[in-house]
Amino acid sequence: MKLKDWIKKNKDYFTECDLRYLLKNTFLKDYIFLYLEDYRLSQEKLDYLEKIKKLYLKGYPLAYLLKKEDFLGLEFKINSSVFVPRQETEVIVEEAIQIIRKENLKKILDLGCGCGNIGICIKKRVPHIEIFFSDINLSALKITSLNLNIHNLKGVLINCDLFEGFKKNVFDLIISNPPYVEEKDIKGSLRFEPVNSLKAEKGGLFFIEKILKEAYFYLKEKGFLILECGYNHKEKIEKIIDGLSFWQIKKWIKDYLGKSRGLIVEKYG
Repeated sequence: MKLKDWIKKNKDYFTECDLRYLLKNTFLKDYIFLYLEDYRLSQEKLDYLEKIKKLYLKGYPLAYLLKKEDFLGLEFKINSSVFVPRQETEVIVEEAIQIIRKENLKKILDLGCGCGNIGICIKKRVPHIEIFFSDINLSALKITSLNLNIHNLKGVLINCDLFEGFKKNVFDLIISNPPYVEEKDIKGSLRFEPVNSLKAEKGGLFFIEKILKEAYFYLKEKGFLILECGYNHKEKIEKIIDGLSFWQIKKWIKDYLGKSRGLIVEKYG
């Protein structure tokens, strides 16, 4: 079978983005040229593509099948012990990079780091920082360590639950993409991702509220906290912050669809 015939037959089974990523990672040569050259698939390549398709149709995230995912132009090794990096998180990281540069921040914590994509992208763009990665999941820290080595970076890895492993008043900035999905919304491909990286009680706000209440004590004076959140969480988060006495909201971060998906708060008082 020719590559173009396989694509024509199977293109409707994949999202356009996933199909492109699958082909990009299956062929060393640009698949567009292979397509135009009437490239004929070997039996090995055909069997591989069919195997991926079969699992993909069951709902497995393509990133788990390929054991990698792109994020902000960098490639990250992943497995099913970590949450798959999402495009909406990229805007959160870009905002963090701007603040770190503008304020000349030095000591940064990637809280609940997963595969380490957030902290590694920040370190790549702002090399002078000292970066810490924490996660309650030891398997996640092993993946972070692997990705640090791949990108030739150094960081401090801490296996702990939220802030239990840290001294107070240490960091200039804490950034986190915490679990914020309600159990009823864990469906589709999310069923195959680690539930501890997704599920949060209290309408998805359990960890967000906990971090807002505790992060203050681990930041230096005028330190920053950046959190990713659900698109429908803005009003509820603002209510939580109103009940506290030590955060000033600096900015709500909008995703590519214009929805509020993150916030930046500054420690004061």
